[in-house]
This record gives sequence, structure tokens and C-alpha cells, in this order.
Amino acid sequence: MKRQYIDMKNGSIRDPRFRNNNNEKLRKNLSLIDIEEFDGNFPEFTRPKNVGSFSLDIHRNYVNDYSELRYLSMPPEASTSGSCKVNFDLKRGVSRVVEKDEESIRQKMLDDLLRWILQERKAEHKNIIDHQHPLRPLLVEFVCYRGLLTLLIATPYECQENWTILATRFQNSIYLWQLKESKKQNGSIAVQKEKSIWGFKFEQYLCASSPNGNPNPNEQVNTNAEFCCVLKTRIGGLPLLYGAEVDAVTKESQPPFLDLQNFVELKTNKHIGNEMQQAAFNRFKSMKWWAQSFIVGIPKIVVGYRDDDGVVSRLETMDVNQLRKQSTDCWKSNICMNFCLKFLKFVKECIPKDSTSNDHFLFEFDAMSRVISFRNELGETRSRNLLPSWYVESMQKSA
Repeated sequence: MKRQYIDMKNGSIRDPRFRNNNNEKLRKNLSLIDIEEFDGNFPEFTRPKNVGSFSLDIHRNYVNDYSELRYLSMPPEASTSGSCKVNFDLKRGVSRVVEKDEESIRQKMLDDLLRWILQERKAEHKNIIDHQHPLRPLLVEFVCYRGLLTLLIATPYECQENWTILATRFQNSIYLWQLKESKKQNGSIAVQKEKSIWGFKFEQYLCASSPNGNPNPNEQVNTNAEFCCVLKTRIGGLPLLYGAEVDAVTKESQPPFLDLQNFVELKTNKHIGNEMQQAAFNRFKSMKWWAQSFIVGIPKIVVGYRDDDGVVSRLETMDVNQLRKQSTDCWKSNICMNFCLKFLKFVKECIPKDSTSNDHFLFEFDAMSRVISFRNELGETRSRNLLPSWYVESMQKSA
């Protein structure tokens, strides 16, 4: 039985393997008090390569196909400029919406991405599998979802929201997952939820299920269905593998896709009517839009401008790189990416190389103190391991 001890300072249980004479190693911090220290050259970042994909159906079941891939179908008037006037009612039929079970997603963690990995390991995918090793481990140092990378990229400018990331090391790789608590329903959350549903409805107006098909906004909105790409890139020499839900691809494109250059993100935004509203957009929203698209190599965002009643009256196609250029007074992309690289190196440094998939570690960002703290965690906040036994056992067998 594994021996444990009680850390009297905070009452947590920790594994004696991670005790040493220098207890500071258990309490390492990463400070963001002065973000100018990250204002160096933009780090090495290779163009994200699409190494695979999978679908999640309306019941959120994993499907190894392109069934949930959607094709962008813009109005004819937008063919030249990418912009035009429309009349999309985002409240249409939303009373019948089928929503995701957020608690189920929290419990599932990385499972869908792990299923894809096992499938590709069996197929001996040369871009992600080490063929020189008898166990065929992964050729990447980090595995996560795009949302976590977007979170990290935006952190230097985050002043309100705390976050907690769970990490575990297995074989050659570190797996990362953001822990989110269930939020009690209140007026603010209800409004956010409604606007999130509006985003799914907006996609219905612009997406078709086949290259020759047409959008059908009369369909029931089901937020469970997703098409996910799996990408590989390097940031500062560190290889990453990450999954990303994507909205749509242009009708001229057909799978398989080597990258996401022909994909687009679909967003809604309240009409911007004055300089103050434009400044607020540049300060808060543009950075997250840029990060989400940049990290997967998507070059364009189609924006639907709406009123308070959820009616979109104008479409605009934005260049992702232009978002960065117009917001340099508010945020800097090099600071964002240099911090992301610094955090990944910090994680790699903190997690002992002899740890296993049963050992878990927490990285916690406190927005008020501007500090990320690290500690070992042995299950006090978890109902299961980040990596399920079926994944670990399969990866420990010869492919």
C-alpha cells in the first residue's frame, strides 16, 4: 500500500516520493505580476498540422468518421466581400434545444481524444507514434484540448477568472485538463447560456451537412454534435497534440485535410456602434477570438452582428491576423504565446519524471494575486483518474 503523509500547512495528503529536503519544489510558483517579462520575440511556432479527426453524434457518442463535418454556405451576396446584410432570428426554435450535459463532459475529461489516440496507435500513425519503441508511445510532450491552450494564451491579460488545470505524466507525455466546477444557475449565467445557444443557432443558418446541401435553420438545435480535428504543432520546440471542435469548412474542400486553412470559425457579436464599444471588443473579445483560431491555423472568422433580441442583420468576414494588428494597444500576441510556452515548461519542470498515471498535479491561477501555484494532488478533488484504466492498460501493451 502506498505510504502517505499529511502536509500540516494545508492539510492535504501527498505522496512521499515527492518529498525532499527542499520543500520549495512542492510549492513552486509562476508569477504574472509583470507580464512585460514575456515581451520578447515571438516563440517558434510551427503551422499546426491536422493529423486526424472524429465526430461526436447527437448523443455525444464517439464516431470515427466525418458525419458531423459541416460545410460553410454563405449567402450569394457575400461572395465578393465576405460581408452582407441578412435577417437571422437566433431565437427561432431554441425552446426545443437539446443541450449538452456539462457534468457528463466534466467526468469524461479527455476520453474522446484518448479513443482517437488508441485508434491511431493501432494504425501506427507515423506522425504521432514512436515506431522505434516496442510499446509505441506518443511522439508528443503534451496532450490536451484547444480550449486549454486558448485559456493559457489569454492568461497574461486575465484579471477576474481563476482557473485550475489537472496534469498527469504517462510514458513520454503530460496530459492536461481544465477542472471546472458546476455553476449554480443565476441571472448572469442564464444570459450567457442563452447567448451560447444563439451561437449554435447561428451555425445552423450558415452550415450544410454536405458540399451541395443548404442550411436548414428549421432543424432542432442539438449542442452535443461536434466535428473535432486533432492537430500537432511545436511551440518553442515542445511538441503538442490537441483536439479542437471546428465549425465549418468551405464547400470547395474535401477530406482528408492536411491543415485547417480552409476552415472558418463562426461567431456572433452585438453590433458595435461607437468607439467605446470597439475599444471593449479590442480589449476583451478579440484576443480570445485570435487565440482560438491562431492556435489551430484557421485564418478567417465569419461574424454575425446581432441586436439584443438575437436578430443578426449583418455578416462580416474577419481576417484573424487583422484582429491581432488592430488590438496591439490592448494586448500583444508575443506576450500571450511566450507565456503559454513558459507555462508548459513550468509544468514539465514541476512534474517528477518518475511519476505515473496515478499521480496527479494541480496548477492553480489566482487572478487577484497574478500567481500560478503548483501542488501534488491525490484525489481530494477527483472522482476518477485523468487517464482511465482502459487507456493506460492498452498503451502498456505492444501495439
